[in-house]
Amino acid sequence: MQDRPAWDQEGDEVAIEDPSDPAGKRPASGPTNTTEKPLWDYALGGTFKSSDLAKFTRTAGLEPVLGLRYGRWKLGIGDGTEWLRFSSFRKDSSLDYQWLDTRRYSLSLSLQQHTLTGGEGSDAPENGPRTVRGRAIANMAITRRWQAGLAFSQDLLGKGDGSTLGFGVSYAWPLEPSSEMVLNAGLTWGTAGHWRNAYGPLRLRADTLRTGIDSWGLGLSYKHRLDRHWAWFGSLSFSGDMGALAELPGNHKGRSGQIGLLYFHR
Repeated sequence: MQDRPAWDQEGDEVAIEDPSDPAGKRPASGPTNTTEKPLWDYALGGTFKSSDLAKFTRTAGLEPVLGLRYGRWKLGIGDGTEWLRFSSFRKDSSLDYQWLDTRRYSLSLSLQQHTLTGGEGSDAPENGPRTVRGRAIANMAITRRWQAGLAFSQDLLGKGDGSTLGFGVSYAWPLEPSSEMVLNAGLTWGTAGHWRNAYGPLRLRADTLRTGIDSWGLGLSYKHRLDRHWAWFGSLSFSGDMGALAELPGNHKGRSGQIGLLYFHR
């Protein structure tokens, strides 16, 4: 089995834990990294993105990417560790408490500001009424290339966003020690209140929506590490409606993309 890219290793660290080994066996000898992480760290960057490629000229623009980590607390993408290790560049800004963080598992609780009419599967529009979502996010490395994750969210302010449960899997294909391609797919389950609230202003007969799995998403991303501190990435995302949501009139497909540059203080 091919090893993951070198960016999974910090400094002189040697990856000695194989996520595909359920017994968690380690070699009897070999160098290890015993350096503890600093109390705080950060990541900075920028991205040129479009939330709707079909309307590129109206939706494209530059956005900053910020992250700060202090102990177990993380703002935005934190120090970028999750981006590097779990093949997931989070699009949204949130405040997270990292309950568990190992080479194989990640479990966190977060607060996220959410636009009520944002729907699912694409970046939420900047304008519109908002609420605060509480989320529990779990990721697991099944093997060195396969990852799986669950994300449960709840409207904490009771503004009608209801609850959602997202399930996703991703496959990381190392192209060389400094780059990899990642393919991911997912489904979103939501309560009737969530779907009605998200699509009520956008779709006729949205008040007929019921609780169920009504959204799917696909993504393809490329990540390339330039050196210890710098990396660039590009991604394409596709989403669509299913179930009762797909039967409503209106657009049922979403296409978004972005390209960005990141700096990691490591």
